[in-house]
Amino acid sequence: MTRVVARTGARLHFGLILGSPASGWEFGGAGLMVAQPGWKISAQFNPEDQICGGSADTVSRLTRLLQRLRSLHHLPPLQITVEAEIPPHAGLGSGTQLALALTAAVGWLVSGQLPPPAEQLAATSARSERSAIGTAGFDLGGFLADQGRSAPQPRVRRLALPDHWRFLVVRPINTQGMSGDAERQWFEGRREMPLSLTNQLATLIQKRLLPAVADADAADFSMALESYGDAVGSFYAPAQGGTFSHPSISKLVVALRQQGIHGAAQSSWGPGICIPAPSMSAARQILDAIPHEIDGWQLETTVADPLNTGASISREAPPSTQSVFA
Repeated sequence: MTRVVARTGARLHFGLILGSPASGWEFGGAGLMVAQPGWKISAQFNPEDQICGGSADTVSRLTRLLQRLRSLHHLPPLQITVEAEIPPHAGLGSGTQLALALTAAVGWLVSGQLPPPAEQLAATSARSERSAIGTAGFDLGGFLADQGRSAPQPRVRRLALPDHWRFLVVRPINTQGMSGDAERQWFEGRREMPLSLTNQLATLIQKRLLPAVADADAADFSMALESYGDAVGSFYAPAQGGTFSHPSISKLVVALRQQGIHGAAQSSWGPGICIPAPSMSAARQILDAIPHEIDGWQLETTVADPLNTGASISREAPPSTQSVFA
């Protein structure tokens, strides 16, 4: 039986730049893709709709996504199987990666045609409302600089990350960052960043982060990322309770910097953070400095590989003759 399998990495986004349209950085920012954690889901025909595996949150998300797809296209009954997942609302881009993966897998299964570019998948699944980093990362992987929705096309510049770099992703378990209605309401009432902050963040991307990736300069990348995260975090602090959204992470970052470990930056609304490392051995040394818990909050740390390719979508049988997904 035909089965289409989608595998993704996770998206790290180091903070939206809320510049004006004239600044060229309206919903811009910087981010990258890592190989762990990631989604692995499959879609196949079934006598009735069925979702197998995954957390309750994942099942709920998949149910809503399928409802949306059915509102746009005629689909036969499907079985969706979840074999690996990304924690929700942790700063890892789980929602966008899942939506694009499911839309691509179901589309190819039903139509027999290769999935379209991620921008089209995002429009179908109602993603990429503000940032384009998750969408571009799904297609391309790598380090991504998003100049914002009013910038000349293409709005996202992509560079391959050095293969020997590693990224420690740290989060307090059983916690979530801002999302859903609360996030939408915050953005609806948002004010623009001061032009000086917009320019500072844009300069860090263009003059520090992009050159550091291109030159494989891990030390300057870490210092520039720390500066970016602190600057953007100061803007969002009133909404999230500080530069970092969780007190255990705030304490961790202070302790790491006292030990000379730099580069920690929050991803999106957190609570997850990213700490870059120039090699696997350096990542292990940083890992040894991260406690298992702080103030009763258990920390989960993943040493992630850079992901320099887009999501993998594959089928395990010849194309189906089912109705066209269009």
